[in-house]
Amino acid sequence: MFKNFLLTLLSIFAFVSCQTKTNQYIKISDKVQKRHGKWKEEYPTEEGTLIAIGKYKKGEKVGVWKTFVGDKLYQKEKIGRKKTKVFVYHRNGNIMERGQTKLDVSETERHWYYFGDWKFYDENGKLKYIKKYTDGKKIDSVSFNK
Repeated sequence: MFKNFLLTLLSIFAFVSCQTKTNQYIKISDKVQKRHGKWKEEYPTEEGTLIAIGKYKKGEKVGVWKTFVGDKLYQKEKIGRKKTKVFVYHRNGNIMERGQTKLDVSETERHWYYFGDWKFYDENGKLKYIKKYTDGKKIDSVSFNK
């Protein structure tokens, strides 16, 4: 009986101690710390508080980031090395817009911009228009409204 109790207690302790903490920093040098691991960020807006959940690796966002307004998914970003795929949703859960972004980082600046086709949809999921971007500049727009 005591063995079962001890085994259960050790299992609970192992489970609790293995849970990853959120919003942690990693020390890069004596003066520099960067976000690392799981993060939960909150941003107040007129529509309510946006809650973004995802991971950082040495100060850079990585993997999938999801942003919610209340319990509704507002945006999902799939962050890759060369590009990020972005999906923004209507309140009913249907896709509102989707496209791709890039981040160019140099020693002096960080430049984030849209590129390629960005597609915009109505609340029923019907394609409304497409905006075309090159290096963050809109070069064309095609409307599907009649």
